[in-house]
Amino acid sequence: MPLHDLVDYFNREQRRQYGTAIVPKDTLRMRDNTVEADYAGLVLRSRFQPILPLCQAGVYGHEALLSVHGKGGPLPPQALFMIPTSADEIVYLDRLCRTVHALNFLLQPDTGGLLSLNIHPRHLASVRQDHGLAFEQILRQCGLAPEQVILEIRHDPAGTEDPRRAVESYRRHGYRIALDNVTSTPSTTLWRALAPDMVKLAPELETAERDTVLDSAARHGTPFTLQLGLTTDLALRYGLSHVQARALAPPAEGLTGPTWRRGAFP
Repeated sequence: MPLHDLVDYFNREQRRQYGTAIVPKDTLRMRDNTVEADYAGLVLRSRFQPILPLCQAGVYGHEALLSVHGKGGPLPPQALFMIPTSADEIVYLDRLCRTVHALNFLLQPDTGGLLSLNIHPRHLASVRQDHGLAFEQILRQCGLAPEQVILEIRHDPAGTEDPRRAVESYRRHGYRIALDNVTSTPSTTLWRALAPDMVKLAPELETAERDTVLDSAARHGTPFTLQLGLTTDLALRYGLSHVQARALAPPAEGLTGPTWRRGAFP
C-alpha cells in the first residue's frame, strides 16, 4: 500500500476504534518525506538512535525516540503523557506514537535492524487484555513483524506496576522485550517473569550496582546488555554487549546502520 494511502487508512481506523471524542480529526500526516502526528495542538515526530553491538556478529537496531513540539518550541515527551484523562486516551496516544515511529522506520532507504519502541507504564495498566495484538496489526500494515521489534518496558524498582501479564502476551505475539532504565537490581521474580532479551542500565548507575545487575543478567540468561551513554572502551571493559550513546551516534531523523558501525568498530 502506498504510504499516503497507509496514513489515510490509519487515520480512518483511529476514528473508528476510538471515536471522534478522542480522535476528532486526522492526526497523522506526511511532511517533507516523514510522518508526523498532531495531538492536542502538539506535533509528534520520530528520531532514531543506533543500538550498536560490540561484536561483529551481534544484532543491531535503532531506538525510536519521540520528539514533541509546541508553539513555544520543543517539550519533554513526559509532558505529553500528562494530557490524557482516560485509559482509552492513553492507549490511543501510546499507540499513536509507536505508529508514527513504525511509519518513519518504514520510510528509511536502508534496513535499520531491530526497531526498539518504548511502552508507557500507563499503557501497560490501561490495556485490558491481549497486549500487543492491536499493534501487531499496525506493524503488519507497515510491512513489519513483531519479531523485528523490541518493546522497552521501564524498570519500576518500587514495584507499583506489574508488567508480567502484559509481557506474557507480548511474547506470545513474538515481540522481544527490553528492561529499560535499570537503576537497581531487579528481583529474581521479575527477572524470571520478564526474561528480557536486553537490559538497559541507567547512565547514573554506580559501579557496584552495575556489577550486581550484570551478574544477575548473566545468571538469568539475558543475552544483550548496555549502559546508556558509555563509550565503546568503557562498554568493552565492563563486559557489555552493546552501546547506545549520544557521543557515538546522536538521535537523528534518518537511520545510522551497519556502514557507520563498520567505521566505528573496525
